[in-house]
Amino acid sequence: MAGNSIHFALRVLEAAGVEKPENGPVRGIALAAATFACSVHALSRRFGILLNNTLAMMKIMIMLLIIIAAIVVGAGGFSETENVFSSNTSPKNSFKDASKEANSYAQAFLAIIFTFSGFEQPNYVLGEISRPRKKFPIAMGAGVGVVVMLYLAVNICYLVVVPKDEQIQHNVARKFFELTFGTLGSGSDTGFRIFNAFLAVSSMGNIIVMTYTAARVKQEIAKEFFAQNTDMSIGRLIRWFQKKGWFVSLHRVRWLSPEHHSERTPVGALVLHFVSCVILIFATYGIEPTAAYNLLTSLSAYVINAFIGTFLGLGILILRFRGPPRTVAEDDTSTHGRDSQPLTWAEMTGKRFHPFLSVFSALVYMCGGLYPVITNWVPPSGMLLSTVKPWYLVPTVSWVIIGIGIAWFFGFVLVARYIERKDHSVFVVEKKPEFEPAEGSSRSSEAGGTGTDLIQVHETVYLSWVGKEALRSRRPVFEDPKQVDGNVREVPISTYAGTDFAAFMSSQAAPERAGYR
Repeated sequence: MAGNSIHFALRVLEAAGVEKPENGPVRGIALAAATFACSVHALSRRFGILLNNTLAMMKIMIMLLIIIAAIVVGAGGFSETENVFSSNTSPKNSFKDASKEANSYAQAFLAIIFTFSGFEQPNYVLGEISRPRKKFPIAMGAGVGVVVMLYLAVNICYLVVVPKDEQIQHNVARKFFELTFGTLGSGSDTGFRIFNAFLAVSSMGNIIVMTYTAARVKQEIAKEFFAQNTDMSIGRLIRWFQKKGWFVSLHRVRWLSPEHHSERTPVGALVLHFVSCVILIFATYGIEPTAAYNLLTSLSAYVINAFIGTFLGLGILILRFRGPPRTVAEDDTSTHGRDSQPLTWAEMTGKRFHPFLSVFSALVYMCGGLYPVITNWVPPSGMLLSTVKPWYLVPTVSWVIIGIGIAWFFGFVLVARYIERKDHSVFVVEKKPEFEPAEGSSRSSEAGGTGTDLIQVHETVYLSWVGKEALRSRRPVFEDPKQVDGNVREVPISTYAGTDFAAFMSSQAAPERAGYR
């Protein structure tokens, strides 16, 4: 968010006619943009979503406007602008003087990854989507498909208007607006100001959506104890008002119910998100705004999309070929299921899924992320050397960030091992998912069936240090009550009753597959 906040501030000032904006005003507007985005999502989840959808529609309209402008150029509507599509796409001219450096392709690849990285944002908020099993595949496929087609169409439009030599020497989108809408106004900077206004809208849209999803990711990480989870939500403040007996009339308003302002408006995570954004905004104060934007977006693409994406693809491949993780506790006191074979993915998913496409996609995703991770260490030369100074800054800072994260994790593991040896206690993480009927569903969780109308809306994580001898008695089981050591074990109701996992968990709990871990 920090990079886009700086970019938004820069574009707002240039759209207002400010030439070469100074660092101070840019950082001030960037701070205001970050404050606005975090405040919106902290105070009103619905308004944040409405604002995000509005900005998304505006961005689509901007791309459609670019496409229409290119069509007008092709038809001769702009008398001062020449149609250069034929010369740009000529086989003799298209790849003339193409770069042969690995680093330049890595930089381009990171830019492309950052551009398309928004496709993964809905994955972080599936619990807040009504009827996700039905709506998510349709919305995801349609959204990604529309964006891909629009992006490709816009790049083709640039080939229609902007000569190849101008593309290399200038910002392509800026030159496009100067050659089209810039010819309509009396001033020479009309196209430039329109271009910056549109980019400001695009940057604000990215800030709003990234703030919405990133805050939820940070909240879930805090639940895992890698960062301390503290209830700093507005819901906590409202509960405090209720205990004090203040603002009694306002408590009758449904929108002010505490449960609507705790999980879904993660104020604590938004504060952490805001603080980290402010640190990055002012940590890059010593370099010009454009360079700061390029640095921050490259760091984000390198660490999150390329590095983590590489291991994500590798993990998918390992899961595919190793098979599902065992859910039978090998040291369970029950004698059932010890010799049973684990289920395969085919047995779990049936014949509806074809693994070839998923394996191929994971392999491409892993290789695509690994390429810029490695080739960013190749020193550039020529023109690229003058635009990236120093060239090793992005990979070096990225690996410092990665190293700090790895050190934090292994430090926690070492502390846990030390306490285990000293006190014979084990750090236990217990998760309790909570499901509710999907919005608009006529079914309830007691209705049975496949559970396609139930969604996970919350997950409570319990963290504790437990003695080794007490671990066995704490394990939840899903089989029928059995005699264990002469006592009848009380069995809790399955957490997954009525969901897509109910059938699988019941099969695991059958006599031949008893136990759960």
